[in-house]
Parts: sequence; structure tokens; C-alpha cells
Amino acid sequence: MHRYPATALLAAALCGAFTTAIAKVPHLAQHGTATQLIVDDKPFLILGGQVHNSSSGSPEYFDRTVTKLVQLHANTVLAPVTWELLEPTEGTYDFAQLDDMVRTARKHRVKLIVLWFGSWKNGVSQYAPAWVRRDPVRFPRAHDANGRPMSALSTFGENSRTADKAAFTALMQHLRALDEQENTVIMVQVQNEVGLFESRDHRPEANSAFAGPVPQALLNYLATNRGRLTPHLEALWQQNGSKERGSWTEVFGSTKEGNEVFMAWRYASYIGDIAAAGKAAYNLPLYANAWLASGEPGKFPSGGPNHRVIDVWKVAAPAISLCAPDLYADNFKEVAATYHRPDNPLFIPETHADVWYKPSALLLHQAARNVFWAVAHHDAVCFAPFGLEGQAVGGPIATSLKLVSDLSPVILQFQGTGRMEGILQTEAPKAAASQLEGVKETSGTKSDCDIALGGYVAHVLYSTASPDERAYGLIINTAPDEFLIAGDGLVVTFSSATKREVGFAEIWEQVFVDGAWVNGRRLNGDQTNQGSVVQIPFWRWDNFDTATGPRVVKVKLFTHD
Repeated sequence: MHRYPATALLAAALCGAFTTAIAKVPHLAQHGTATQLIVDDKPFLILGGQVHNSSSGSPEYFDRTVTKLVQLHANTVLAPVTWELLEPTEGTYDFAQLDDMVRTARKHRVKLIVLWFGSWKNGVSQYAPAWVRRDPVRFPRAHDANGRPMSALSTFGENSRTADKAAFTALMQHLRALDEQENTVIMVQVQNEVGLFESRDHRPEANSAFAGPVPQALLNYLATNRGRLTPHLEALWQQNGSKERGSWTEVFGSTKEGNEVFMAWRYASYIGDIAAAGKAAYNLPLYANAWLASGEPGKFPSGGPNHRVIDVWKVAAPAISLCAPDLYADNFKEVAATYHRPDNPLFIPETHADVWYKPSALLLHQAARNVFWAVAHHDAVCFAPFGLEGQAVGGPIATSLKLVSDLSPVILQFQGTGRMEGILQTEAPKAAASQLEGVKETSGTKSDCDIALGGYVAHVLYSTASPDERAYGLIINTAPDEFLIAGDGLVVTFSSATKREVGFAEIWEQVFVDGAWVNGRRLNGDQTNQGSVVQIPFWRWDNFDTATGPRVVKVKLFTHD
């Protein structure tokens, strides 16, 4: 069995091996209406790949995985560091897994986001060390409605919280000593898809707390933000009289939905405490990811940072900068919108990758299309398909990631300015049961959309071809009368907001050469329907231009009476 080698990384860091000027620690900053991640003192767009859960379980396998992600044009790797490997013996920390991951990321010149698999992963506690899991007296389990122990540590286990907090703090201290000068690790996820597969914990301590008063901090938040809460939480509070004091049942009712609010407070308080301690050790941005809510609490992990109870997380866990959706729902637009708030920029640490879950033709290549909508419409900080290493080099996801990566300086420049918009053709869901509660899918197939930018209206005609040719992309008003259009399956015309006639002065194909976008072919004739439209593909009957996938076009417009 391979053992992690001893590493000289920490010693090198402590001995001053890095002599260059120290950049600020990665942090979030406002850019217009957008929030961006700043890395090495510059905005950074995370186009990542989250690896499969065990891919960081050995140095050799992780190196192979990162090699593939680089070939797929990911600039960031999201990978687990696990409590069971970090602290195999109580009180003794082994940082070999983390050291190797940092070394490998540096070798391949990519950034790293550490996923802390501590007390919980996907609603259970299998990544807690064996010495925790074999001692349910010291480290109590949650109980189901029949009083039976479950496979998840209870949020009421103070020993569990203390031990997890100590381990996470040690990780962050080590990471600061190891990486503060190089900024290889740019963010940390605290736990993974937490929540209970029961609407609430029924341990005796949990029952007592549930019968007790709702914390005043939460009640104050509800009162202060009345009318601005998430629709689900606002409705639940109103249905029970919008009380400003009382027990959990009195304030939120005796339903499973009320139980979920209680568990959200419990998980957020537990994780917020751990996050605050870690952040004090090394002030990296921290986030929590959510298993999306669908159906009744307990069918999904109850209490996680999903869109229904995100307000509870905001007040209970201020050290968590972002609540991030693991976005596997087919109604991508609607779900993304629920997580993009003034206090919560959109950050997608997991989403569809095609190969491993074998989608239908209608759902094929979702990530290749959705990334444009995320970064352009929602100013997303991160877009990272899960299991990306299983994708084909040169496939649709890789092609889109490369193009968005090449465009990222322009995208980052125009995020938050109101001069950029995404394009994404959507379909109606197959069944109402597939929708998230509180999130409505757009009904029917949209035939087109209108986008107002820079004194013009861009009219985007969507594809009526096969499902795999649905339109996607982005459009940026880069200068007066100038637009950059990227995507596929598009036909675009322009009209003037002042009702003047609009014509195309120039239409240029854009090509990426030596790190810069330059003019390629001047497009006209058949490739522009005789100068009347921008269309991608340029001309479907050109058997010589066989390139497929998204393209980039620059246009200059003129107006006249």
C-alpha cells in the first residue's frame, strides 16, 4: 500500500524559499454589482473541475486526475482533504495528503480549492475518523423519529464540534504556513452537503432545544428583513403569525418545514463556529455547499444551506462567505437565480458532467452551455462540473471551458457593469415533480430573446434544430456601437433603442492567438446572410469550415434615419 512521502514543502516555506513580493491572501471584492474573487491581486474566474471523492486518496491517482483536468482546460481543482486522513489518531495531525495536493497543483500550474470532509459528507459522517465513529458516547449520533441512532453525528455533540474545529483549525494553520506566499489554495469548503435524512434530530437534547425559544438573533433577522426573506421562509413565518418570540413550533409551525428551519440553525451554528476558528487561523474565503431541496425535508438533507433556508445560514454562520448550490437540477436558470443575491454571489462547486450519469439527448452537454449563462448573466465566481476528469479531451465541456477561459479577462472586466448578458435556450421540465419547491421552470420552448445593451436591442433567434443544438453564449457591449458575441446555435440581429435603422459596419471572426483575441476572417455574404445577421455556425452548408462548438464574433454597428 502506498504511503504518502515526507514533504519538504512546509520547511521550504518556513525557511523563506519564496523571495518574491507577497500578494494579498485570496479574498472577495466588489466590482460594480458583481462580487469577484481576487487572487494574486487580480480578479480570477474559477473554471474548475471537482474530482470524484476518492481521487485525492493517493498521490499517484491525484496526479493523474489533475493531468486530465488540465487537458480539459480547468484552471482550478476542487478536491477533498479528509478528517480521517488528517487525524487518524486523536490529537496527532498528518498533513501529507494536503501537502501532496498543493505540490501537485503547483506542478500543473492550477489553483486548488480544498474541500474539508469533516463531520459530515452528504448527510452522513463516514469521513470522521474511526476513533470518532466507534465512540457514540463521546461523539453522539443524531436520532430518527423513533429514537434510533443514525449514521450522522449530531449537531448537539459538543465533543464532535470541538474535535472537528481543532482539526480544521490545524489544517488552516498549516495551510497558511505552507501556502500564504504562493496562493495555490484559493478557497476552502467547510463540510460537504450537510443535513439530516430526517426532518430533524430527535435526540433528547434536540427535543429540549426544539421546545425552547428560537434564538433572538434569528428573530431579529426575520423582523429586520421582513419582505426580503426567501419566499419559502417568509411564507412559513407568516403562516404562523410572524411572531417575534416563541418556541420553534410557535414561530415556524409543527410541520417538517418548520423542523428544517431548526436544523438549519443547528448545522449553520456548528459549521459557523468551525469556520470562524479556521478563518482566524488563515483568512481565506470559506463556503458551504448545498444538496438542493426537493420534496419534504428528510428526503433531502434537512438543514443544509439550500435556497429555502439560506437566510438562516446567513445569520447563524457569518464566517461562511457563500452558500453554494450543487446544481444538478435541469431547470438551471431558475435554481441559479435563487442563489444569486446581493449577499451571496453565485458559486457552483458541482454541476452536471455528462459521462458518469448518462443523460438523455435533451440533457446532454448541459455544462458546456450553462457555463456561459452562469458567468455572464449571474457574474458567477465559480463553475465546476463534478467528475470532470471523466470527460473527453476535445469534447463539448472542454471546448466551452477553453473558450470561456480565453475570454475570462474580458468577462471579468464587464461583470457587474450591466454591459454583458448570457444566452441560454431552455425547455419546459418533463414533470412538475422534477421542479424544486419555490422555483418555477420557464414553460414552453423559448423561440428567441431580446437583450438591451448599449443603446441597442440584440434580438437572439434560438435554434429550432435538434436538442443538442440549442442556443447558448454571451454578448458584451465592449465599446460604443461594438459588441462581442460568443456561443453557438445563434442568429443575432440588432435594433436601436431610439428606433433608428441599424446596420452592420463590420463583422469579424475572432481567433485566439498567443494569448490575445485578434481578427480572423472578415465575415460577409453567406456567412452573415448577406450582411444582415450574426450567425453561429457561420454557414451550415460550408463543408470546408468543419469546426463545431462555440465561436466568437466582433461586430461594429451604425445607425441612420
